[in-house]
Amino acid sequence: MAAGGLSKRRERLAGGLKFLKEHRDGKGGWHRFPFYYTLLALSEMEAKGESREIQYAAPVLERMLKRRSRGGKFETRRRAVAERVLARL
Repeated sequence: MAAGGLSKRRERLAGGLKFLKEHRDGKGGWHRFPFYYTLLALSEMEAKGESREIQYAAPVLERMLKRRSRGGKFETRRRAVAERVLARL
């Protein structure tokens, strides 16, 4: 949806963000949505409300970035996503 090509794009994105908010887990993530994939999608969106979901996850990302990196390829990618997402705030 964020990439475009669908009709009623704004309405669909707004509905998706509302659905995402309803599935918050209370720990900075969301039920049914993979954490980093969701954040990557949010970082690429230009829709009302995406920043609220990023702010919701921000404390988790900040804690992760404070930890010492072990340097694995997946951790490196997660850290890059975290930095990219937090830069949007």
